[in-house]
Amino acid sequence: MYDVAIIGYGPVGAMLAALLGPTGRSVLVVEHETQVYPLPRAVHLDHEVFRLLSLIGVDDAVKAVSRPTSAYDFETADGDLLMGFVPSGENAPTGYPWSNLFYQPTLEHAMRAKVAKYPNIEVRIGVDFMSYADAHSDRVDVTLSDGPETPVSARYLVGCDGGRSLVRRQAGIALDDLDFNEPWMVVDVLLPDGRKPLHEASRQICDPERPVTSIPIGSGRHRWEFMLLPGETAETVASPSVLNALVESQLPDDLTLADITVERSAVYTFHGVFAERWREGRVLLAGDAAHQMPPFMGQGLCSGIRDAANLAWKLDAVLGGKANEQLLSTLQPEREPQIRFITETAIGMGKIVCTHDVEQARARDEEMCGVPREDRISPMPALPPLTQGVLDTPLSGEPLAWDAQVEASCGYRPILLVNGPSLPAIGTPIVDSTNLHTVTRPIGEGASPWSDALAKQCGGFDAVLARPDRTIFGSGDPGELVAAYAAYLETGNISG
Repeated sequence: MYDVAIIGYGPVGAMLAALLGPTGRSVLVVEHETQVYPLPRAVHLDHEVFRLLSLIGVDDAVKAVSRPTSAYDFETADGDLLMGFVPSGENAPTGYPWSNLFYQPTLEHAMRAKVAKYPNIEVRIGVDFMSYADAHSDRVDVTLSDGPETPVSARYLVGCDGGRSLVRRQAGIALDDLDFNEPWMVVDVLLPDGRKPLHEASRQICDPERPVTSIPIGSGRHRWEFMLLPGETAETVASPSVLNALVESQLPDDLTLADITVERSAVYTFHGVFAERWREGRVLLAGDAAHQMPPFMGQGLCSGIRDAANLAWKLDAVLGGKANEQLLSTLQPEREPQIRFITETAIGMGKIVCTHDVEQARARDEEMCGVPREDRISPMPALPPLTQGVLDTPLSGEPLAWDAQVEASCGYRPILLVNGPSLPAIGTPIVDSTNLHTVTRPIGEGASPWSDALAKQCGGFDAVLARPDRTIFGSGDPGELVAAYAAYLETGNISG
């Protein structure tokens, strides 16, 4: 019997598997497709998710095919700025650029290479998930297309199988639809060798004649997204004549259609939906199986990676007897508020962009451009911190700042950072039960101090405890923090 069966081997399923690999848990991964989807889907990673990718050692591979985002601009049809967002500095406290554009296939290949190094993980490619049965209290029996006569068993089943998740449907979990459904044609092209990006900022061109998104992905690639107009169908927009005309309308004067290569074109419907439940007994959902959002904040893949980082350590703790099984029910209440904020914000941005009515667009432009230009520019939107699964103390719910030595020494474990020359007595049993990694802030001559970012964040507190997903659990007295964290593992609740 496997400890965990993961259905879906996209970035979310691969992240979950890669995080479980070092734990020694027996994991089965099942994927219908026979190879990594060869073309980009997601193109954006924020700083926090880039840092989470470092936990599985794929951040350097992604860096090679990514570029920091200089700005994110919403423009009128004439190119005037409606509103813009810029990073507040080169790197975030997490150690990575605030916003990054990247090439997704490179990420997926790097993830799968990491997973392949773990003998405790079995990956079945080109195999369909057919059904599951949960008649037994201690396992889920999973039927696959390569062995309908012999179901496999797992203690937990995780559906990472996308927006049309069969796992979710078989669990009888309904979707909460936020009533935003807009079809767009997505076109990815290769630019000529050596060609600089067509522009630096990511752009939303809010033209009522046809809204357009224009994104310089990096690695010699560019993406356009064209909103379908009323009466258009995916088939008509995908016809060579219409598609070529759309792309040609966006090319600068020194490029022609003959100079570029279309890698991919496909129509997607941007919408916002939430699974009503992300857990049904021993079955859990993550990524698009649990939630989907419009792309206007670039947080779809990011949210799925955060789900995996939130869930993997909990599965390990429960499977190892170090946490109550109820801890698995904390995934949704911890993750959903942030994702709803992202989704609602993205829908709000989408409503600014997705305007066909000329008069409404004119009124929008006059109102937004009536503000002084400098007041239309803001820092990149910050995501709200976690409010569940953390204490009510300063820093709680924020991502932990980066320190190279801390990162190298602790791995995917909870971290207790103590300001002082030595660790206070906490007790070996409780440290062992929480899998806690402790770090004291070195002082004195010759000591190697914490990074400026970590010292600035944590320096004013006796101690700071961060969860394995690098979310700060709380700040204050070290003994009290560890006791509260142990209680959280025992009950799935926060009581202090």
